[in-house]
Amino acid sequence: MNTLTIAQSLVDSRIWIYIIFLILLVLLGGGLIYLAKRKLLNPDEQTHTSGGGLLEHLDEMKRTGKITKEEYEITRRTIIENASANLKELQNEP
Repeated sequence: MNTLTIAQSLVDSRIWIYIIFLILLVLLGGGLIYLAKRKLLNPDEQTHTSGGGLLEHLDEMKRTGKITKEEYEITRRTIIENASANLKELQNEP
């Protein structure tokens, strides 16, 4: 009878270890899903961080000869005008 109690207590302690492991795994998975969802579905962060990258990419295209100087100037002006309009729109919101 005594050996059954010891064996049962060992099984009980293993079950708790597995339960704790599963809870930590679920929390980690939930955190990763939250971060992925936030990054994919938050357009505001993508818009603000990509503005400089667009101009850098455009400049690189001009330097490598993929676009002409005229195309560069027209596109750069359009990007700046759109960014200015978006900024004014954001400043006018309550």
